[in-house]
Amino acid sequence: MNSIFANVPRQLRRAGAPTLLIHPDDAAPRGIGAGDEVRVANARGSFVAVAEVSDRIRPGVVASTKGHWPCNSKEGATVNATVDERDSDMGGGAVYHDNRVRVDKTS
Repeated sequence: MNSIFANVPRQLRRAGAPTLLIHPDDAAPRGIGAGDEVRVANARGSFVAVAEVSDRIRPGVVASTKGHWPCNSKEGATVNATVDERDSDMGGGAVYHDNRVRVDKTS
């Protein structure tokens, strides 16, 4: 959600919690099931999301939603916590779409 709608209660409810799309082959060895809370982390930081287990994503890759605000997220962090703040070497653009992360079930 952009800043225009960030504090609209209806939009916050509609957006729901941050989610993490994970392939069943990656979820199973970690004991992760659909709807489980997971921590996504790397050396830069971590955030908490709700697992969505699906074969819509390939094994070895996870995907998370963006657009959630830290103040509305559990532990005050979003996917941006795992992102490098540097600019890309090709064109000086953002590098936030690809990350190496670890995924663990929180409970």
